[in-house]
Amino acid sequence: MAVMLKALLVTRDQEVLRVLRRVLETVTIELETVTSTDAARQTIERRKFDAILIDCDDVQSGCDLIRELRKGKSNAKSIVFAITNRVTSVNEAFSIGANFVLDKPVSADRAARSLRAAHGLILRERRRYHRHPLQTTVRLTYGSLRDVPVPMSNISEGGLALATSRTSDMQGQVSMRFELPGCNRSLEAKGEFVWSTDTGHVGVRFTTIPPLSKSELDSWLARQLDLAPPALAGVR
Repeated sequence: MAVMLKALLVTRDQEVLRVLRRVLETVTIELETVTSTDAARQTIERRKFDAILIDCDDVQSGCDLIRELRKGKSNAKSIVFAITNRVTSVNEAFSIGANFVLDKPVSADRAARSLRAAHGLILRERRRYHRHPLQTTVRLTYGSLRDVPVPMSNISEGGLALATSRTSDMQGQVSMRFELPGCNRSLEAKGEFVWSTDTGHVGVRFTTIPPLSKSELDSWLARQLDLAPPALAGVR
């Protein structure tokens, strides 16, 4: 089952809601709606959205919400649509962080064109943050240690998580070699230890990946994302 993309709409305008709900259904994007920026802030803190559509001029502090979104941690990379009503200009909307602008009255045709244009960006960003759970072994070389087998718990375009507690020598640079299910060759990468949790996981961020390994990893993740159930999206 393909992962369902998710969008949040912030508006009190029933006509905007009607048009966008219909358009989003045609591109298989699940829509959640709120009517105020306060409700939006609470929702954004709790969940990850692929796209966020904000009624800038007819919801109080709509433009401020876009600014906060881009400066925050949660959903900062989401694709943002600014919905304007002759107050916020197109240039202003782009300058505060919107990726796309929809003017009122929002037509189904215009909204559909914008969403089709955004779809590739949404999928690219989804692949970037998606962490695929994976139980395999990665062989690490770091400090004075060579070719140490360590369990891996998940992997993404940007790095991987180790199913182990951090030790004092797990710091700085690390070289990695691992295999992915269905791939015919070992992948190699260099990275650095960047985080750890109390539950026994250590995060490694990739810094250098040879082109062939990078291509294999990206293709493999894209295949897993197409097959993954929605609950697995964004797992860290």
